[in-house]
Amino acid sequence: MGNEVVEQALQTAVEALTGLEDLLGRISDAELHLAEPEGGWTCAQVVSHVHLSALLWVADLARLEQAGPHTFMYREELGHDALGAMPHSALEARGRVASARVALETCLPLVSDSALARELEVPPFGTMTLAEWMPLLIGHLVAHASQVDAILASRGIVGASAG
Repeated sequence: MGNEVVEQALQTAVEALTGLEDLLGRISDAELHLAEPEGGWTCAQVVSHVHLSALLWVADLARLEQAGPHTFMYREELGHDALGAMPHSALEARGRVASARVALETCLPLVSDSALARELEVPPFGTMTLAEWMPLLIGHLVAHASQVDAILASRGIVGASAG
């Protein structure tokens, strides 16, 4: 069971992050710093959040490999609202997403079945096993990866999502 959970999470993450990398390769540096017209995060901020969230998830997985049967974590330890330095260029943003993708590709396959069976409590979201959390946390990355395309579309940037 554990391998299926990890394989599905990894496939989902890689597809979303590869798509975001491709998108970032097609936009200008100025477009990277746009937000939706009514406000919110810029594309650069979303990239920073995706990058940090993925790297924190890798660190969390390493921690959970060593934890007891029940572990407590704060939302921020999963990347909730995490923002770092904004990438200055679309090329740098693309590199950050590639870094996050490679970290997930390298580390997710190392998650053991015993770690997947461990309970992880994250207030106020509740307590579930790591296997139950995995799709939700990867889903978080996927949602933000598609957010960049939505920001650009809200600005009328046509062709941003074209392959």
